[in-house]
Amino acid sequence: MQLGIRAVIYTRNHERAEAARLIAAAGFAGVQMASHYVESADLTSGQPRMGPGVLGAEFAAETRELFHAAGLQTWCLDCYNPLSGADETMRTHAVEQMIGGLRIARSFGCDAIVTEAGSRGVDGFERFLDSMRRVLPVAEEEDVAVCIEPSYAQSVPSCWAMAGAIEELGSPYLRVLLDPANILVYDSVDRMFSVLAGSIMYMHAKDCVVGEKAMPTFPSAGEGMVDWHRTVELMDEHGIDRMIIEYAREETLEQVAGFLRGVISEVEGS
Repeated sequence: MQLGIRAVIYTRNHERAEAARLIAAAGFAGVQMASHYVESADLTSGQPRMGPGVLGAEFAAETRELFHAAGLQTWCLDCYNPLSGADETMRTHAVEQMIGGLRIARSFGCDAIVTEAGSRGVDGFERFLDSMRRVLPVAEEEDVAVCIEPSYAQSVPSCWAMAGAIEELGSPYLRVLLDPANILVYDSVDRMFSVLAGSIMYMHAKDCVVGEKAMPTFPSAGEGMVDWHRTVELMDEHGIDRMIIEYAREETLEQVAGFLRGVISEVEGS
């Protein structure tokens, strides 16, 4: 099983070559590529023109080569956009940013872009489906998957809602980045895999603590209620071999990665 991280943990603080060097030195196999780089702070997701497409193919290709030269695989690409919003102008902009991400993903060396569905609300799920109907033909054209992260506060809040979207849209380019912590308030880990296993392309690794009134908080992996031993068992059973750490800092990554590597070693050695 391959362990990676979200590159933004480093690229928001270090130039690309140094970020790649540090990630590789920490022993990671691959990365979820960022749309936030210190070299292009005016084009980060904090600005109005959010989305990796605005970085340009030359920047993307240079970034890919720097990470590959460090021995890292570039897996999927940050492209988080609100696809279910009620404001049609903003939603159209989000769709355009998703399309821009699809157009540039291969330049980053990625076979998928990653997003959440957007905040829930009346008819939010239907608006998400409509957005995806605009995005998925470009995904097919570019041969790049769109991975959705189901999340409890989003318009795709559970494994069953994600399965419904997959059935409704009927595209092999609609895939899942499963973050168990995001939907632990609704779904057991076993149910997540039984419902979505055939569509899971990548995994996220953070944790979840469900507190009073069932409101979750999200610490680093190993600090909450996710059953990581069972999660890794199910990944192994279903041939899902890429796990990406998020919700960690540079100074805590060694501890988080050590915990996950210990679980992986225990499962693979049993």
